[in-house]
Amino acid sequence: MTIALRLGGIAAAAALGLTACVGGTDTASTSSSQDTAGLPQAIKDAGSLRVGLSPDFPPMEYRDGDKLVGADIELQQKLGEVLGVKIETVESPFDQLINSVQTGRVDMAMSGISDTVERQKTVDFIDYFNSQGRVYTSGARAAEFTKQSDICGKNVAVSGKSDYLGQLKTLSQSLCTDKNLPAINLLSSDSGAAARLQIDQGRADLAAQSAENLAYFAKTEPGKYQPVLDPLPARAFGALVKKGDTQLSNAIKAAFDKIIADGDYQKILDKYGLGYGATTPVINGVKS
Repeated sequence: MTIALRLGGIAAAAALGLTACVGGTDTASTSSSQDTAGLPQAIKDAGSLRVGLSPDFPPMEYRDGDKLVGADIELQQKLGEVLGVKIETVESPFDQLINSVQTGRVDMAMSGISDTVERQKTVDFIDYFNSQGRVYTSGARAAEFTKQSDICGKNVAVSGKSDYLGQLKTLSQSLCTDKNLPAINLLSSDSGAAARLQIDQGRADLAAQSAENLAYFAKTEPGKYQPVLDPLPARAFGALVKKGDTQLSNAIKAAFDKIIADGDYQKILDKYGLGYGATTPVINGVKS
């Protein structure tokens, strides 16, 4: 996930009176399983797993008043239960999360972070969710877009700092110009929220944003926006740990495998409208 994409979530949370408290700590109690066998000794001794996050990306993680909520938050709580430790959340700005892992301020970061080959040079990922980008429009106009080529010649707003801009450029060529149809007119914006505003004000026919944000809007503003056309290429979100810490990586992956087998993983994703992103956990799964 890029910083620009998260800005759309920040704006959405702010609109609902939600706040993010940087540097705060919350501790969640765990069940009595106490299965710490696979964890590094320092985490066993502490009895807690410090997890870095930036609660500004609904519905993955955000604040509802003073309470941390979201799919990632509930998944972390389940990981703690399986591992037999408390989850201690350490909040920080999104762009500082990787550094927090590298410097040992946290044991793990899990906050809608995309696994990339470049990031794998400095941290290891346990991929646990497939994020999608979606092209969407207002609910009132959704019926206008029934086939892929309907996007050709249309004004499409997208954050200029996001991966979606490049994906839409590729789509414009493969769907449109290579088939002698008019190119997509891309309207670059500063954030997902700014792109959404272009639809609201009638300057854009469509916009592109994460399916996660759109799932959140579907609950908070039902019917206002509607995804159309096929999803953009998926990107893996991962929980990340210090590079080379194979003991912790394997323990986290095994815990994910357990909550999947128990059915808790799918229940949590479905609760937040994110069932489409279910995947099999893998360590450093992105190869290009």
